[in-house]
Amino acid sequence: MSSFVTPTPDAILLVTPECPHCPKIMEELSHLVKRGTLGQLHIINLAQHPQAAQQYGSRSVPWFRIGELDFQGAHSNEELRHWAGVANTDDGIRQYLIQTLKDGQLLQVETKIRAQPRWLPLLVSIIDDMEAPMQARIGVGAVFESLSGSDLLLGAIPALSALAHHADHRVRGDACYYLGLTHSRDAITYLTACLQDKNADVQEIAHEALAMLPAH
Repeated sequence: MSSFVTPTPDAILLVTPECPHCPKIMEELSHLVKRGTLGQLHIINLAQHPQAAQQYGSRSVPWFRIGELDFQGAHSNEELRHWAGVANTDDGIRQYLIQTLKDGQLLQVETKIRAQPRWLPLLVSIIDDMEAPMQARIGVGAVFESLSGSDLLLGAIPALSALAHHADHRVRGDACYYLGLTHSRDAITYLTACLQDKNADVQEIAHEALAMLPAH
């Protein structure tokens, strides 16, 4: 996959005077700017600009954004260096999605996917990643259910249809279920083919998924 944006990300940091972890985050992010790992760092003191918390969706500090990846709370220097190094790459965004799903922050992932539809293929790619944590793979399903019937999911149909032919029947079954959640007639052909799958569970899921679609 190709990168979505330029290699060097910028960063935004929200702080308050009382925050015990903010100075450490500020110091390391500033160091990453000096090294050229970050392009620039914009620091906002919420005591002076409280409206920024709502603008960026921050509920606590330190809150920071590297590229398009949002974080809050204390993080080690190693973590900050890692995310700064990969934030603007497909692999980095995918790592972020997996970690955020693993942490149970499903709403954050859903919000990001709605704001960044181009991340959707990276979310789909987690479905057949058997090395991804189970919490992350289950989390993908929860996000898809939240997006059920939205226009956004229409863009996932080509990738899901490919997964409907995956060697692992569990992946095929998941793909069929998610195709049903698209509520699109464009998924009918792929689901109809899965009615003849060699695995009975996949056949059943495909049948149930077809029932989610408009009459055909």
